Amino acid sequence: MVNATPLGMKASDPLPLDVDRLAPGAWVGEVVMTQEYTPLLRAAQARQCHIQRGTDMLFEMIPAYLRFFDLPVATPEQLRTLAEIRY
Repeated sequence: MVNATPLGMKASDPLPLDVDRLAPGAWVGEVVMTQEYTPLLRAAQARQCHIQRGTDMLFEMIPAYLRFFDLPVATPEQLRTLAEIRY
């Protein structure tokens, strides 16, 4: 399941789905980058789901963006090393 909504950007946001419907071992991805672990990701972890943070999506997307605009490319690993993300 991928949360591609803005739900999770604010602490007062409801969860985007009923997490009881997530089976243990399910994969839950997030595009929200305002928090390292959104309430959805925390709830998914509690249900033994595999998770992917929003920043992971960002680091994987940037190299494709750079190639599209014919700019020098960095790997996701290089970007993670350079990043100074503060939540």
